[in-house]
Amino acid sequence: MMSLRKMLWVATALGVLAGAAWADPMRTVFTKENKFPGALKPELSLAGGGSSFEVEGADADIERYFVTPGVRFGLTDRLTLLAAVPYAGYSDEDLDESGLGDVEIGTEFLFYEDIFEYAWIIPHATAILSTGDEDKGLGAGEGQGRFGISVGTTMHDVLHWAVDVSYTMNGAAPEDPDFDADREDLFAGALSLIWDLDERSSILGEVQVRDDAVDPEDDYALRGHLGLAYRINKYLSLMGYFGGADGLEEDYYGMGRLVCQF
Repeated sequence: MMSLRKMLWVATALGVLAGAAWADPMRTVFTKENKFPGALKPELSLAGGGSSFEVEGADADIERYFVTPGVRFGLTDRLTLLAAVPYAGYSDEDLDESGLGDVEIGTEFLFYEDIFEYAWIIPHATAILSTGDEDKGLGAGEGQGRFGISVGTTMHDVLHWAVDVSYTMNGAAPEDPDFDADREDLFAGALSLIWDLDERSSILGEVQVRDDAVDPEDDYALRGHLGLAYRINKYLSLMGYFGGADGLEEDYYGMGRLVCQF
């Protein structure tokens, strides 16, 4: 006769397998969740959004926008390749520019995950190609490389948190844009909190601390937002975010993302 301990282990394993059968996309922006497409499975996404920038001396804010198709592909259950091709633009009283932005190609690796899929460690790396026109304000003008690691866990089955630290080579604009100076490296740290309201809906909050404040007297800048994620059906998920910044040219921003899994 099966012991009570064995019955509990079987029930737990069945629950984990049942949850794995309904894969979820990553809901966070600043950190990484242990949500992977699966071996040899693609995940398509379409992101879009906009932000407002206050420029000193200008009568009106600059409005920026982007539309970014993306794909994640699972080489294995733990390793993905990803790519994003942004179409970006901005407008103010005198200018209206748009075109291809800087293309991103990267990878994510689920280095560690416990048997219950609660705790996780995810190193990640992204190459940002200089495909956007710097003169039109659509690209950085230099190639960039971002390297980071996310650590997270789940508590009480419905509350998830993750932290991320990252380093981006050439990730920050020079302190004095009036001179032809090289871009500087960027260090950032982030925290994400996600609360599952039910099997389909969750709310989240994220904050990021960066060392590229516009004012040289400030050591750090902040970005943060609140978001909502909703699982429409087995294949489609929708996310929306709205937030703001302090210490950056950006005042506030909003974005959304539609994800299709196969």
